Amino acid sequence: MKILFALPITLAAVAVAWSQTTGRHAKKSQLDGVWELLSGQPLPKGARDIKILSAGHVMFVAYDTETGKPLYTGGGTYILNGSSYTEHMDFASDVIATGLVGKDQQFTVKLDGDTFTQTGTLTNGKPLSEVWKRVN
Repeated sequence: MKILFALPITLAAVAVAWSQTTGRHAKKSQLDGVWELLSGQPLPKGARDIKILSAGHVMFVAYDTETGKPLYTGGGTYILNGSSYTEHMDFASDVIATGLVGKDQQFTVKLDGDTFTQTGTLTNGKPLSEVWKRVN
């Protein structure tokens, strides 16, 4: 039931992201799928962060698993070239939008089975190091 609240918001955000892109990144990559954050961003107790990568599009949402209320969300397009990974942020919630929307976020990724590590510095100056586990 809790996910039922966050799911429509996530799907709407993904639809917006897809509608704002040109489709130039339609090639499937080894990162395509649904991922859950294992470590990196401090989340409140009971929160979950999910990232969806599909055909050059990215969407992420953190939400409270008890209330189903989103904490933050963002998305846009991505390009993977070897270990170089770039997310272009088309949208983000107010909590995280400053200095990110409309800009390319450059990262290095390492894929190890069903886990990938994403490291870099955001355009707002914040260092980022996250570990994600494949959900599907």
